[in-house]
Amino acid sequence: MGRLQRSLCSGCLLVLVAVSVVMACETPVYRYAMYRWQPAPYEVYFFHEKDASEQDQRVQELLAEFERGSAMRANVACIPVNVAEDPELTTVPPDVKKAWLAREDKELPSYFISTPYGVGLSSERLEEKNVKTLVESPARKSLAAQLETGKLGVFVMLGGKEASENDATEAILSGLVEEVRDGKVSLYVSPTDAAGEGDAAATKPDFDLGFIKIDREDSEEEWFVRSLLAMEPDLAAEERPMVFLVYGRARALLPYIGKGITRENLVREIEFISGACSCTVKEQNPGVDLLVRYDWDSAAAALADKFGNEEGNESQFGPEMFFPELIIPESGSPASTEVATADVDEPITDNTIIEQPEAENAATDTSLTENSSSDVVEATATEALVDPELSATPDSSEVAAIVPTPSPQAPSTVDGVSSSSMTSVWIVGAGIGVALVALFGITFFVLRPQ
Repeated sequence: MGRLQRSLCSGCLLVLVAVSVVMACETPVYRYAMYRWQPAPYEVYFFHEKDASEQDQRVQELLAEFERGSAMRANVACIPVNVAEDPELTTVPPDVKKAWLAREDKELPSYFISTPYGVGLSSERLEEKNVKTLVESPARKSLAAQLETGKLGVFVMLGGKEASENDATEAILSGLVEEVRDGKVSLYVSPTDAAGEGDAAATKPDFDLGFIKIDREDSEEEWFVRSLLAMEPDLAAEERPMVFLVYGRARALLPYIGKGITRENLVREIEFISGACSCTVKEQNPGVDLLVRYDWDSAAAALADKFGNEEGNESQFGPEMFFPELIIPESGSPASTEVATADVDEPITDNTIIEQPEAENAATDTSLTENSSSDVVEATATEALVDPELSATPDSSEVAAIVPTPSPQAPSTVDGVSSSSMTSVWIVGAGIGVALVALFGITFFVLRPQ
């Protein structure tokens, strides 16, 4: 019986391995992240003890509108906390409570702003005139627009104190952007890209990068700078230039600083975001979500239109693209077979702060500031930038799934099925069939008459 159990376990393992192989995602990381990874919210706690004033009501209305009121949403959530009704603050996370009680300014009402990974950005009054700058700015609009066009990512350079270091950093970034555009950097080419653009594209793909330079003292970019510096505990005190590579829906990789900004280090980051996606939990991939207001669903649809049918963007296409033989048209007049328009937007459902492992301190050595793009991101800071006690540790369970989520629409034709989607279905079926045959053979061998 033990031999049978071991054989069955081995057979099941073969099935799992075969299925995992045939289901491997070939979509580049930067595109899969745009299709599937919803940005985690920045939480704004409104601490008060009386009814909200007209100004505070308007602030909360604006935040609610940014969160879910229109297509131009922002990854932000407003959470009212009445300290008169809940003096022990039992309704807020323990670390938020600790940071709130440790603040110097005891005046109410006040707003405590926390990043998705638990770092306090500020504890202050918010007014209607500056709420909009919390979620959008000229640099962030440019960043999102460039990502929508299909760029691999965008380099965000935060200038340092020394002009010579800034010039050297800018020269490295400009040169690397040009190299990638000219095809001088060898990067992964997905089967979709190779098949859609021809043999010439396989040797010289049409890759591109963006580049944005930000002045730390720019008042319009104050909140953007704060969110970048909150990624690691010691960045606020760092005066050397920094480079962040941003991809997907404004997900930033940990920065390189000073002499750590080299072509070799940055190429490794580019290779990660342009490589084949592992389709794992988003938080197991490098990066930290930035606070950006943008219509990311439309950006994902634009990318799907540009690159066609591939893993991750199933929601951008009708069900007939994947299972045409299984769909039975409705009977009746020809009008009844017209494709119905369906809303395929995926609302932001993750309203909790992400818990991530404790990050290593930012490097201060002038020769080393490296972060391997193959490692799991460890970007949680344990110190606040405004107050050393500010931190948070809630959790998130958002999973980047690759199961198709077709909209309930009837097909108008079967001719629109792409050869790549049908090929994928046949490959999956063949892989599972081979695994089942192997399992049957092993079982038969073990149980055969002696």
